[in-house]
Amino acid sequence: MLDRNKSYLESFNFALLGLSKLVETKFTRSPKLVNLEVTKKCNARCDFCDYWQTQHEERLDDYTDLIKKINPLVVMITGGEPMMRKDIVEIIRQVKSASYFTYTGIITKGDMLNIDKAKSMYDAGIDQIAISLDFLGDRHSDNRGVNGLWSHVSELIPQISTELKKTISINTIIMDDNLDEIIDMAKKAKEWGANISFSSYSVMKANNDDHFINDEIKKVTEVVKELVSLKKHWKDTIVSSEYYLSQIPIFFKNGYGPPCNAGSSFLTATPDGHIKRCSEMPAVCHYTDYEPNYFTKTKCTTCWFGCRGETQAPVIAKARELIGV
Repeated sequence: MLDRNKSYLESFNFALLGLSKLVETKFTRSPKLVNLEVTKKCNARCDFCDYWQTQHEERLDDYTDLIKKINPLVVMITGGEPMMRKDIVEIIRQVKSASYFTYTGIITKGDMLNIDKAKSMYDAGIDQIAISLDFLGDRHSDNRGVNGLWSHVSELIPQISTELKKTISINTIIMDDNLDEIIDMAKKAKEWGANISFSSYSVMKANNDDHFINDEIKKVTEVVKELVSLKKHWKDTIVSSEYYLSQIPIFFKNGYGPPCNAGSSFLTATPDGHIKRCSEMPAVCHYTDYEPNYFTKTKCTTCWFGCRGETQAPVIAKARELIGV
């Protein structure tokens, strides 16, 4: 989505550059998306992820050459908790300097973010700051194992909207525990001046099926139908594509999604610069050895994460969303 603080001309130029890069990735067979894990360390204690158990790791100090080599359309800076990197602002500058256009975002739980830090990241060129949100209220703090997390992010998100005139993105995983809150979370995003995207819970990361939806398929279908209806009126609030949303009930009903395009449309880079098909698969090469045809097609259907589902959305639909129409 385009920055609401940009002028019309800036937005138009941004869209043209983005579409040019999209076409370029098609011809060069570069991935649309790279999930750049800058650390696996995290100060949360989520039961659906085991990254927080990481004690020691090797990291790159400079990711510029990695991004130049892969040349994606989009880079999402992730972790672990990426804000644990004291050089996170410099990493953003590295990513932005690697190409004439790299849409760059960061995904954080938000406890280490404040308005001054947000401003420094926007000044460095970040296009999107996304905050993960599982529940409304203190249950979110408990779920993440971070005291005061809900109170902090519920104050920070509208503050960034009003004071910096920037739109925070909220990332929410649809799971059995929060199905009753999904519509209210979309409404809260609109109230805060934020946008919200949805993903589907997977057991892969920590082999935990406690949150997977097995018996509420009718309810999931109803929730998704309402999200699609709201999206028609709130296109700047609910940013998940209709394609992705429509596949969510099918995923939970079947227990699997469509064949995955990990390794071609998107891939993951580790903190030390190795390349993986996706975050759940082992590293197979260093970025210096990576080539666009490195991965063969996979038949994996285990997850329906937003990062892969949106890269499989029809190109025309995604182009329209990039332009903002």
